[in-house]
Amino acid sequence: MNNIDLLWDDFKEHFAFKKEDYIKIADFCNKNCKEMRDIVLQTADEVVENTFLFRLPWDMEATNEAVNFEGKINWNYCFNEDEEFIFQLNRHRYWICLGQTFWIKQNDIYVKTFINQLLDWINENIDIKNADGKVWRTLETGLRADYWVRAMSFFTSHPLITDEIKEKFFYALSIHAKHLATNPKKGFSIKSNWGVMEYAGLYVLSHVLKNDEYRKKAIYFLKMALHTQIHDDGMQWEASPMYHNEVLDAYLEVLRVAKLYNDEVFLEDEKEIIKNMAYATLYHTYPNHHQILTGDSDDTDVRDLLSRAALLFQDVKLKFAAYKELDFESAWLFGPEGIDFYEKLEAKEIPGGLMACHESGEAIWRNSYNDDSGFIYFRNTSLGGGHGHQDKLHIEIWFEGEEILRDSGRFTYKDIDERYRLKGSQIHNVPIINNTEYAECRDSWIYKSLPASMGNTFVIKENMLLFEGFHCGYMNIGVLLRRRVVAPTSDIIIISDEIIGNKDHVLSQHFAFGNNISLKTQSNVIIGKGERCEFSVKSFDENGEILPDIINSPLSRHYNQIEETSALNINTRSSYFLTTIIAKNMVNKKTEIIKEDVYNFSYETMLAKDAAQGYLITRNEEKYGVVLIRNDVGNHSDLNGIRGVYGLGQTMVAAFHKNPEYMTVLKW
Repeated sequence: MNNIDLLWDDFKEHFAFKKEDYIKIADFCNKNCKEMRDIVLQTADEVVENTFLFRLPWDMEATNEAVNFEGKINWNYCFNEDEEFIFQLNRHRYWICLGQTFWIKQNDIYVKTFINQLLDWINENIDIKNADGKVWRTLETGLRADYWVRAMSFFTSHPLITDEIKEKFFYALSIHAKHLATNPKKGFSIKSNWGVMEYAGLYVLSHVLKNDEYRKKAIYFLKMALHTQIHDDGMQWEASPMYHNEVLDAYLEVLRVAKLYNDEVFLEDEKEIIKNMAYATLYHTYPNHHQILTGDSDDTDVRDLLSRAALLFQDVKLKFAAYKELDFESAWLFGPEGIDFYEKLEAKEIPGGLMACHESGEAIWRNSYNDDSGFIYFRNTSLGGGHGHQDKLHIEIWFEGEEILRDSGRFTYKDIDERYRLKGSQIHNVPIINNTEYAECRDSWIYKSLPASMGNTFVIKENMLLFEGFHCGYMNIGVLLRRRVVAPTSDIIIISDEIIGNKDHVLSQHFAFGNNISLKTQSNVIIGKGERCEFSVKSFDENGEILPDIINSPLSRHYNQIEETSALNINTRSSYFLTTIIAKNMVNKKTEIIKEDVYNFSYETMLAKDAAQGYLITRNEEKYGVVLIRNDVGNHSDLNGIRGVYGLGQTMVAAFHKNPEYMTVLKW
């Protein structure tokens, strides 16, 4: 028996299931994963025709227009002048679909297609020095290594896989492994999502090729990246939930393969970091179970990742947030044994509440993890790596499981106007000074400056919320920006922005609404209406009410897709503050939002209109008051309030329908 035979037998033993197991997996997917099964079958049938449409949930750069190659595939074809098509084409994720479809349909056309495309790619590209460098980026090399292994595992017993194919397969994998192991950009790999995907691929290859040197190198860099990139709250540092989840997926794949080989890669505390990443994924979901759209992210359901994590960590809370039955992809990864174990794994309900991610500068509140949950999200954090957007002080809101305020997404990485517009502050739900960006882009990935975020305060008290933050993006013109988000109840949201410093500027707010939200002006109020709820919007500055402008704002839920939805733009000049209140309307109940003068009870005087804000929100028997003091409390501005109820805080609320004797202080 030669070395190729030994490698093949070992590969088959660890990565392939028996025929009867594949039939069980296919049967399970036909019964329980029909939506994903249909996407995979369609993808495989297109690949047979040399047609490529990248639509899988975790395709990092999706397309919405199919590309067909008549005859020979051009592996470095740049579709629509977007190099990301080259990268996506050469990751070969779609070859896994060929293997899955082979076992579902029992048709040799899928193994023949895999062999033909594999051999063609090797013949065209395996000579790295003479190949297009875009085909051999280390990110694609790492992903491709893992995907090749997973794809080939479906065909290990097929007679069309000849000794010659096996030899070329292992030779090509050895070239991939050497390319990854000799990557000179060590510092970049340690700090970037690239590094985790690179060295996850090398780790897989180290076992396939029986190379302990590669294994040690891969583990070293995977550990370095884990300790370097992951915040204590579980989030990866690059300010993009999607790339956080790509990194998590790579670590989960390492854990899976390590288990196949009984290899202890991580210490227990390192496994806890990875599990904490999975919990961060859980927390960073909308009520519809999709990842938060901030930064360079797509609108993707994360329950498949949570299912995988629940299975690997045998975690009952992760199971609660994941699919009831194992997802399509995990079924093929873990087989009948994994399917059975997951079915028996208990799901323990997770309560709603406030999740404060201090290191990541984010706060997430929800009343439950059900589909009809209320949801409030606030972020004030660093711009991250190249995947971060200018979204300091950004807010998103859902009422009754319906998206009200949303993020804008990413659309493209090309160096075009849409890239900069979707990265910029002016289409996020943030305060803006003089309609200017606070951190201009040097190119698609680099900012000219990195202004600090600071002063984040996340408080819940008597079920009343305060999210507060500051950022220094406009300090060059003498402005420190402060935002306070106050929720006296979960469906009444006060969003107050303040200038600390010179107020002789234009202060603006932008709010982009979900797809199903229509806006109209009714008297001096904006009425928003969705499929599940209706709400009122009213804005104020120092001088009183301001009527927002109804505009359109871009939205990209997936790479290469863009549309517009309704938005509001509010402007004031030479006012210290600009405040917008969004209150959900109750059925057959009138909502009234009025501004109140703030009274100092100690000195029996009204505070100046530029020093204090008071608001009263009434919905029939419900009546909530909010008091916002611009400066510290003291001197002749200490015991302040409205409607005869007072307190000593900068940010205070009161439920007047409950007859309170004093204000509830959310920030002293």
